[in-house]
Formats: sequence, structure tokens, C-alpha cells
Amino acid sequence: MEKILLVYYSKSGHTKTMAQAVLEGLRMDKSADIQMIQVGMIHPTRIQEYSKIVMGCPASGTEQLEQADFEPFYQASKHFLRGKPVALFGSYGLGVGHWMKKWEERVREDGAILFESGFICMEMPEGELLEDLVRFGKRFAAFKQ
Repeated sequence: MEKILLVYYSKSGHTKTMAQAVLEGLRMDKSADIQMIQVGMIHPTRIQEYSKIVMGCPASGTEQLEQADFEPFYQASKHFLRGKPVALFGSYGLGVGHWMKKWEERVREDGAILFESGFICMEMPEGELLEDLVRFGKRFAAFKQ
């Protein structure tokens, strides 16, 4: 059985809403063991227990990963991503999404297998965006490396 971890950080609730929609899509794969955990509730070494990883983080500051909680988690877990499929998503309020492109590059440099492009949305996802997130999760669950 494939084990998938969805780990996310959310302050305003936008990224949490995105995580819940991605989780809905992941759960369409009835054969996978899926866990959704907020950063701070899981030790970075636990990444090694999963065959696929989904990470969600909003942009903060000058288009970068959230610095207080998520960035330290990512730094501590990045070497456990090597060789694993990783999907990224997040919300932003300012800018145009450059933070996601930088994150995608980091994930590739850290040896992970990046799934598609990171899924981003401005502010709170609604309507069609939520449906797109569900489909994103479903595609990732079915993704074979």
C-alpha cells in the first residue's frame, strides 16, 4: 500500500482550504494510506516513512516560503525527499507566484521528483479552483514515477 503524506502550513486558512481540496482528490485512490498533518505536528524525519509527499505553504514576505515554521521544517526534511514524488501547492496575496518557481527548483535540486508545476492561487480558493485542486490531488495519487 502506498503511503502519501500531505503536510501544510496555513496562517490565514487559505492554504488549509487548499490542503483539504487536495486531500479530497488523494482520497479517490482507495488503495493509498493518506495522512494530512499540519507543520508543527510532525517531525521532519517522518517524511522517510512515506512514498509520496504533498507540501503546501503560502508565500510570505518578499515571495518566499513562510519563514517561522515551514522553512525550518523544509530544511530539516529535504534530504528525505530524495527520489520521492513531491507535489507542491500554496496561496499568496501579493506578487505573481515567483516563490513557487523558486520552491520547485529547490525541490528538484534536493533530488525529489517534482510532480507537475506547483499549484498556486491568490487568496482563498473558490469554485473552479477548488475543483482543480481536487483533480490535482487525484492526479498525484495516480502518478507513477
